[in-house]
Amino acid sequence: MDAVLLLDVFAHLDSDDRQALYQKLMTQYLASGGIVIVITECGNPNSGLLRLLQGFGKPYKVYYDEVEKEMLAAGFTVTYTQDIWGTDDLSDPSEDLVLFLKMFIDNVASEQEIRTAIADIYKPNERSTFHKKFAIFKK
Repeated sequence: MDAVLLLDVFAHLDSDDRQALYQKLMTQYLASGGIVIVITECGNPNSGLLRLLQGFGKPYKVYYDEVEKEMLAAGFTVTYTQDIWGTDDLSDPSEDLVLFLKMFIDNVASEQEIRTAIADIYKPNERSTFHKKFAIFKK
């Protein structure tokens, strides 16, 4: 492949699985000069989503800074990075969003518990921000 897009993939991978992925990208999947496009969380403490996941015992497994160090150690080079900042608001969530969050946290909470946690985090006049990093790594 010439390019691989990893959009919030690292949130779900333990260290050993990340190392295996880097090695497969480097030795099997990517053509010479191929790129890996990464978009992942930076770990902003003001992120309501990150607080929500943490509250259910399902925090992100790794944030961008560590991913970059690991990819560099695996032999990739960083060719471009861009910070992505924004606000999120999960108040008044749709049923589909609640079901997605329930699946994301491995069904450790009921739909009502998720709605209650969202209401506790996303209060009126309180702003939740996220911080992600967009990066391109070259083989």
